[in-house]
Amino acid sequence: MRSPRSRALERDAGGVAVEHVELIPGMPDDVAVDCLARVQHGSHRAMRRVCRGWRSAAATPAFAMARAEAGANEDLVYLLQFANPAAAAAAAEEAKEEGDAPANSPAYGVAVYNVTTGEWRREKAAPPVPMFAQCAAVGTRLAVLGGWDPETFEPVADVHVLDASTGVWRSAPPMRSARSFFACAEAGGRIYVAGGHDKHKNALKTAEAYDAVADAWDPLPDMSEERDECDGMATVAGDRFLAVSGYRTARQGGFERDAEWFDPAARAWRRLDRVRAPPSAAHVVVRGRVWCIEGAAVMEWLGSRGGWREVGPSPPGLKAGTARAVCVGGGERVVVTGAIEDSDGGSGRHALWVFDVKTKNWTVVRPPPEFAGFAFSVAAVRI
Repeated sequence: MRSPRSRALERDAGGVAVEHVELIPGMPDDVAVDCLARVQHGSHRAMRRVCRGWRSAAATPAFAMARAEAGANEDLVYLLQFANPAAAAAAAEEAKEEGDAPANSPAYGVAVYNVTTGEWRREKAAPPVPMFAQCAAVGTRLAVLGGWDPETFEPVADVHVLDASTGVWRSAPPMRSARSFFACAEAGGRIYVAGGHDKHKNALKTAEAYDAVADAWDPLPDMSEERDECDGMATVAGDRFLAVSGYRTARQGGFERDAEWFDPAARAWRRLDRVRAPPSAAHVVVRGRVWCIEGAAVMEWLGSRGGWREVGPSPPGLKAGTARAVCVGGGERVVVTGAIEDSDGGSGRHALWVFDVKTKNWTVVRPPPEFAGFAFSVAAVRI
């Protein structure tokens, strides 16, 4: 009978004998990896602490491939979210009644919704998140960028990166410009930021791109216009970054209806007319197409000449002007977060809506009270 940790001698490429420890005693390692790959993502941290072999196996491309082949992938939506005042007040009151000191929860932090399992959790290992920071994802890496210093209320250039597969956070090189309320999205394997405003509330037209593999920033040419509070997304097979709408310093709140996209081959910006419709809409790219979510329907942009066409109903109960959207599952579903129009959920309550692209149906997700605050930025990762 094998011992709990079965060992065998193997020879490396140089012919030297080395000891190999089986991942699961009595089982070939490829089969063991297939078993480990079926463990739910919420248990991965505990799984990696079992032994060095399991920790190393979970970090290999074979592990990710095995999860995909087994249909065990999970879609995680990360929300940079303000605390729900009603839930915070209730928790403080409960702590007072029980004689405990109220827990200090961050006013703005990282929440995670597992679309696959329906579970919610808080990213407790996350560093302090600047107010109105934004997020975008490349592969299994989630970047949290910019925002306001919570004490000075001035924009920051800070960048923090989470490897969602391991749960480890690290500091990354800061953006070249401190900015907030900027366009932000992944395109072609890089995270782009453009526009926003500086500490003097001047709208910006500068842009830069972050390479998560090289861990470095690439300064880009300026856009043709200043664009404060613009939307960012990737489109056309995911390789082009699009900065939608925004307004100039001299036209505070006067949102433009055009956009600009960055051509990486020419390293130049190209203009697109009449993309934003209606104002304050949430934009998301689904299978290479720009969608607008708000108002009476979900609309798809067919280009400057084609205009907009309806592709589905709007999220039921979504309050106008509060939506944020992200595509998950390779274009199978769209997740929208926003305020609830009716008073059913109480003051300050927000919800999620999940749109099935194939059936054109919405599913309303009512989060637990502690996750029912306003989400300023969202991004999706498949594990």
